[in-house]
Amino acid sequence: MLASVPGHVDLRPGCAPRHGLTDERSPNWVRLPLWLAQAWAGRRTGRRAGTALAEVLWSQLALFLCVRLQDDLLDGQRDDLRLLFVADRFLLESLEGFQRVHALDGGFWAFYRDCIRDTVEGILEVKRIEKRAGDFTTRHLGLHARASAVLKVGAAAVSRLYGHAGDGPWLSRLQDQLAICGQIHDDLHDLIADLRDGRFTWVANVLLAARPGESHSPPEWARRLDEGLMRPEREAVIVDELRRVARAAAAEVPDSAPEPIHDLVRELSAEPDEIERSMHEARVRRVFGEAMRAGSSGGTRCLQAAGERRIERSCRSPRFRPVRDGAAPRSTSRSPH
Repeated sequence: MLASVPGHVDLRPGCAPRHGLTDERSPNWVRLPLWLAQAWAGRRTGRRAGTALAEVLWSQLALFLCVRLQDDLLDGQRDDLRLLFVADRFLLESLEGFQRVHALDGGFWAFYRDCIRDTVEGILEVKRIEKRAGDFTTRHLGLHARASAVLKVGAAAVSRLYGHAGDGPWLSRLQDQLAICGQIHDDLHDLIADLRDGRFTWVANVLLAARPGESHSPPEWARRLDEGLMRPEREAVIVDELRRVARAAAAEVPDSAPEPIHDLVRELSAEPDEIERSMHEARVRRVFGEAMRAGSSGGTRCLQAAGERRIERSCRSPRFRPVRDGAAPRSTSRSPH
């Protein structure tokens, strides 16, 4: 299970985290706490603080794995019910690890409980709404931030560990925007699989122009999707929303934030243009027959091939889905659904 976490950072208690080994494959809930620790560590920070940081990182990972396993079982991606007890064990690991960090006060523990509550409620609500075509709309996108809330506790703990509790609110709001952005990228990448599983995400509803409660056979949805991928005005809805979320994320970052966080929001702002170009290239290939020779669903495969590299590099939320070989996990639930 530990191998399912992207990146190459050793997060076990007692192991000093090697900050330089995070890369763009690492999820933001791993990178953010490390960036903050690097920026805020002062001369008085010694071995004790390093041990506490390792505890924080391990405890955040354990909480991720707890919800990830539960979500996999809920989605039917795993069927061994013994994993429910494994998930409970990871929750205990998370609680015990954070309790060993004495700098964490009552405010942190209230935040910890709120995040678990938000994730549980968010996952269930997203799953309920995505069952029917057309129901998940733009106004529901904030649910992805709720579903991913457990992934914010690591940054909150590091803020208190290094005496920067006042930075907690903007970090929380920033991570909400990152979760929404990451989920949209994730849903673009997994568009075909989601529809095959009867999951009507916001991205799918936009491209299908699905009306609430609309029902069709799988072949008809496939035809509608091929048609939707050739409609630039539908793509524009998704790209414009990504731009809006990127602006909202950038607006949360103060000038005093660590430089890697400024770099992150700049990259976030560039992603919509990259996706727009990739989708345009896919339509051009389709028009000239390249995708049609690949089969009836070639247009969709062409889109995925053109955009996959950029989407994999995007800041994705952690939806807790099974990990493909060599791939990062999807966002709590898909960051967790």
